[in-house]
Amino acid sequence: MHEKVFESLPAEIQAQIASLLGDNGKTVDEDDRERYARVWSDKYELFMGQMKSVGMEIVEKLESGDDRGAILLTYSGSLVSLGPAKGGKRWLEYASIKFRGDVPDFIKGQGVSLSGDVSQGAVAEFAGSPLKQSSSLYRIAVCPEGTGETDQEQRIREATIYLTNGFLKINRTVASAGDSSVEQFTAKSIAAFIAKKHGLTQVASKAIIDDYLSTIEAGVLLGERVPVGKLGAIFLKARAARKARVMKNLATGEDILVPAKPACLVPKFAVSRSLKEKGLLVDPATVSGFGSDDGEDEED
Repeated sequence: MHEKVFESLPAEIQAQIASLLGDNGKTVDEDDRERYARVWSDKYELFMGQMKSVGMEIVEKLESGDDRGAILLTYSGSLVSLGPAKGGKRWLEYASIKFRGDVPDFIKGQGVSLSGDVSQGAVAEFAGSPLKQSSSLYRIAVCPEGTGETDQEQRIREATIYLTNGFLKINRTVASAGDSSVEQFTAKSIAAFIAKKHGLTQVASKAIIDDYLSTIEAGVLLGERVPVGKLGAIFLKARAARKARVMKNLATGEDILVPAKPACLVPKFAVSRSLKEKGLLVDPATVSGFGSDDGEDEED
């Protein structure tokens, strides 16, 4: 028998779940309530795991004069990302990740400052921002003291994109039958996500992505080793000629002739060492469809 998750959650989160389920004194299906509670628990575990992965620390308070970048997790499951302060000003990104939405609602601001200290259990207030205040904060993650601005920017942006998409994926476990058919990581949905995040039309977003991929393809076909961001690099690799050979069909036992193949060039992808290291940290229980190691090259 599974342990009841709902009863172990803070009262504020219980209230959020009750509101989502329309609990206004009416009887609510306990299984539905428990499903939402497990979703919240999964999001929290994902948040804590990602903070550890990118080397961010959980603190109870971020003082208004602290220049470090941060990611704020609210009781409602939304995320507020704050860039490191430069002259007291930061960039801000707020992602409201609804259970019944395929793409989050984003609010973005530049030249934002903290109106006061940011503390667990309280709302965060901002000056010079389209988002004036958050809902109550559940966790505050900051970059360690002494982390450079560029490094902070990279950690916060990487973690924000991962968590936003991770929360959306977890939400799909309680989506309605109509929503559950929506694929999250198709070309169309990725273009929609980027469009919403950066204030573009989906047509413009798709055009940028298509041009980026076409440029990579052109470089590869021109014989270049083309980096694909933090993922690795793609290039053409020589494949030696293969002689004709006879093989046995394991299903029928019959001999079959495999024709000769001339020498040629084939596209290869070298996964970055960074991505491989991150892959090692993924819990196998959370991912389906594992394959065997294909022996691909590794990119430094």
